Amino acid sequence: MKKCFVCEHETIEQGFTSKMLEDKGRFIIIKDVPCLVCANCGEIYFETDVMLKLENILNRNVSELEIISYRQVA
Repeated sequence: MKKCFVCEHETIEQGFTSKMLEDKGRFIIIKDVPCLVCANCGEIYFETDVMLKLENILNRNVSELEIISYRQVA
């Protein structure tokens, strides 16, 4: 990614965030998710491998509410 899609700023930094996923009434909060963050507007982006991992986490058989660390399942 060369620049932010929202503000077109060219400084994108590595970071971590929390992400909440919802599917069929289940909520999963994943902490410490690697991401790219625009240094200007704060827009967050996920790389393809991270998105695939988040999808795998969502497809697991989890309880109605679960909080997990990305680092524990990555």
